[in-house]
Amino acid sequence: MEKLVINSYEEFESYLGKELGISEWLEIDQDRINKFADATLDHQWIHVDVERAKQESPFKSTIAHGYLTLSVLPYLWQQIIHR
Repeated sequence: MEKLVINSYEEFESYLGKELGISEWLEIDQDRINKFADATLDHQWIHVDVERAKQESPFKSTIAHGYLTLSVLPYLWQQIIHR
């Protein structure tokens, strides 16, 4: 798929609510979550304690930090948009 080229804010605004493209799949595994927890000092059990999450989390698994999810956006963005 060819990258989308957007030349102005007004043009970008015209894409509101539309799909801009599709990036490659990026797996967020437990190792990445643990490294992010170390980097941010956020070791809340829902992110890093696999066994407790299996028992107590409604998802029955750990979950990625919200900021980890946001931090990979530039990587995914560059796959679909030409700057």
